[in-house]
Amino acid sequence: MMKKIAILLMALVPTMLWAQFAPATGFDGTTAIHADSSAFVAWATGCTVERGPMRIDKLEMGLASFGEEALALGVPGGTMDVVSLGDGGSATLTFASPIYNGEGPDFAVFENGFHNAQDPTMTLFFLEIAFVEVSSDGENFFRFPAITNVPYDTQLGGSACINPAQIHNFAGKYEAMYGTPFDLDEVEDNVLLDKNRITHVRIVDVVGNIDPEYATYDSEGHPVNDPWPTGFNSSGFDLDAIGVIHDLEHSNVPENSSDAVAVYPNPVKDRLTVKAENLQKVEVFNAMGQLLLTSTETETDLCQLPDGVYLCRVVCDQGIFVKRIVKQ
Repeated sequence: MMKKIAILLMALVPTMLWAQFAPATGFDGTTAIHADSSAFVAWATGCTVERGPMRIDKLEMGLASFGEEALALGVPGGTMDVVSLGDGGSATLTFASPIYNGEGPDFAVFENGFHNAQDPTMTLFFLEIAFVEVSSDGENFFRFPAITNVPYDTQLGGSACINPAQIHNFAGKYEAMYGTPFDLDEVEDNVLLDKNRITHVRIVDVVGNIDPEYATYDSEGHPVNDPWPTGFNSSGFDLDAIGVIHDLEHSNVPENSSDAVAVYPNPVKDRLTVKAENLQKVEVFNAMGQLLLTSTETETDLCQLPDGVYLCRVVCDQGIFVKRIVKQ
């Protein structure tokens, strides 16, 4: 038995040397967030999946088909309550309220990875990983800069395992029921992306085949090597859930906590007045998180809006302030 363990430990040395990112669950420095964490204030409410093939090199086998789109909604369900994307497949998720760029991670993605029971180091997991992209308009998507230190000189087999410390900003980094967190500050700024109003999150399976004909690449140009092939109906990334940590409805941003910011009258009948030092922008959202009005003036005309509850976001020199308003 000791000889077998010694051989396994020797095999793990290259993996350990390549590891440099946050480690697996249970280790100091892990960034994994359990599904029961009070950090989550909301979960995805809509999901559209575009399935990829079971094997990208054998299209005649058909598309992945395990699970339904609804299984990606709400709280994580665990190992079997997932929707499989297939090689290169994708899922686009929406939310009742836009995701907001707050302090630290803003959302987390759940997959159904599991630990290799024969690994005494507790660092090797069967992980199927994916790129993560965000959008504030549902049309223009921007990808988190993902990095892999998994060697790519030899193809990982379909049952191979990965050390989570070898990958960064890939969904599926952690085992089932533990979310991989994503911080919007890490996405490159772009005029087409409002990080304080993320309406869509897209998950894109990495394929994992290192053959240049089929390979996908990380943000540093390295082929992404993950377990492949997994030629069955549950092929590819298995999406369980997306948990929201910061959104406009549950924002931790102070609501008119500064004397320099005031929003009135509330309730409002027609014109909403915003007082703020060096006001930059006023935005009004409906309860579904859809942007209805944008203004750079101190008064915003709400006459065309039906009576109801809205969110008003004020951007000024003091920061960003969110206020729930009632029109009547």
